Amino acid sequence: MDKPTRVDHIHGWGTRTNVKTTDQISLRQLRCFVTVAEELHFRRAAEKLRMRQPPLTQRIHDMERDLGVELFHRMANKVELTEAGRMVLRAAKETLAQAEGVCVIAQRAARGECGTIAVGLTITSLFFHSIQEAMRSFQREYPGIALELTQVSSGAGLEGLRRRKLDVCLMRAFPAPLPPECDEIVVVRDRLMLVLPAGHRLRGEGPIPLSAVAEENFIGVPAKRGIALYDQITNLWEKCGLKCRVTQVADNGPAVMAMVAAGFGNAIMPSSLQAIRLDGVVWKTIKIDDRWTETSLNLVYQRHVLDERAPAAFIECLRLHARDESNVIRPFG
Repeated sequence: MDKPTRVDHIHGWGTRTNVKTTDQISLRQLRCFVTVAEELHFRRAAEKLRMRQPPLTQRIHDMERDLGVELFHRMANKVELTEAGRMVLRAAKETLAQAEGVCVIAQRAARGECGTIAVGLTITSLFFHSIQEAMRSFQREYPGIALELTQVSSGAGLEGLRRRKLDVCLMRAFPAPLPPECDEIVVVRDRLMLVLPAGHRLRGEGPIPLSAVAEENFIGVPAKRGIALYDQITNLWEKCGLKCRVTQVADNGPAVMAMVAAGFGNAIMPSSLQAIRLDGVVWKTIKIDDRWTETSLNLVYQRHVLDERAPAAFIECLRLHARDESNVIRPFG
């Protein structure tokens, strides 16, 4: 028998020497090797592994053959690790620990204890009390699940679902058809309201018709495809037979409100944004049939995620908390 090649360096299972093959080394062989290395006795190692000694001895021989090195010095009454064996032992323990980690992660994921849920949402979503409570409740119950939040418009949210970049999306009701593999539920409702600067001449009035402010400066949201709020506001003016004078445009609701507070004009915003306590604005009910001002926040989700424990639990959590909140947020003013 030729003298085994000395192992000078091991990183994982690669070496700088003439090792034969490594893709045949199994986790079972590694466990056998580590047990023998810790016991330094084949019979005791076999007993600990609950197997017969001859198969154990054969596995170690096979491992030495595949690695092209001797792992043990065999003597009459004992065995000792070779220098190569000591280096391989360190790498073997690391590999087994990594393999155990993979198993633990797989089992936790199967139980819905870890993983990531890709959530798209419009900026107003987190201003709803029920959504806030649902998010907190879910994170308490599933601390190992990361909610990966992405701010999207309703149109972009549908596209993200269609491309399976998002698992679920909290979005304003939108006229575009849902992707065929998606379902939708209404999570909570609110109402479009008129937002006026705090010093506006109509600040003390009751419900205000849009005709009373149609000639005044109006702050709008971008007329981009896929922005549900733009469509809803435009539709509301059309129902009144009016056209607003848009003099400023802001990217989102909070920015619109800040511009109203600064006196740049009036706006129409969802009542859920009243959660932003801004002293420079007043909220007024629009004098029109309630059907035209009601709007909803909907949960749209990939149907297949219901087969996965964590996303299914997240969807159910949103459902349960939505039931605890009134169907329509009652506007102030």
